[in-house]
Amino acid sequence: MRETSAPARIIVLISGGGTNLQALIDACNTDALPNSTIVRVVSDRKNAYGLKRAEAADIPITHHGILTYKHKHPDSSPEPKFDAARKAYDADLADIVLKDKPDLVVCAGFMRILTTAFLNPVKERAIPIINLHPSKPGDLLGAGCIKRAWDEFETGTRAETGIMIHYVIEEVDMGEPIVSETIDITGCRYLEDLENRIHEREHSLIVKGAKTALAQLQRDGKV
Repeated sequence: MRETSAPARIIVLISGGGTNLQALIDACNTDALPNSTIVRVVSDRKNAYGLKRAEAADIPITHHGILTYKHKHPDSSPEPKFDAARKAYDADLADIVLKDKPDLVVCAGFMRILTTAFLNPVKERAIPIINLHPSKPGDLLGAGCIKRAWDEFETGTRAETGIMIHYVIEEVDMGEPIVSETIDITGCRYLEDLENRIHEREHSLIVKGAKTALAQLQRDGKV
């Protein structure tokens, strides 16, 4: 167990611009996310702007791309899924993450589905993994949730959607919710309006989710 006075160690996984990462960076060691530090940012995309945000905050970064693994583990099936490549990639991702001995892993716009090759080694160390998902618990699952919610809104079958922070398990977007928020779609004229409305709320929710997850670890005596 860490010394109780030591900051909680967070690793953030990203794929893109890193606005939610920036929210976490800004919140560390404030009342919003007290006694915490981001020890590494990992991106599956080399040119992700979030890596620049991390460098500006003097946070170590790692680019961990999938292409090399697809070359090593080709898939010649009619609809290649690259299962072997994904598992090899995730096993090495777990090694990268575990070397920094984090207390919490946060998926903040990480656009890859994590397999058990990553999940199991991290779970064995009792390190929770949390994810931001743009839907209410038990509602829309998988990719494209904002667009799907918008399409239903346009047909008159939906008036609201949501965002949540949940624990990551093998079943995609089915882990236990930590915090969630309902997003009213009414008043949005275009899909971009809904996207902006959701993104405006994501930043505070991912910080709240990380704080809640760390508080649970403290109650359990794991940090």
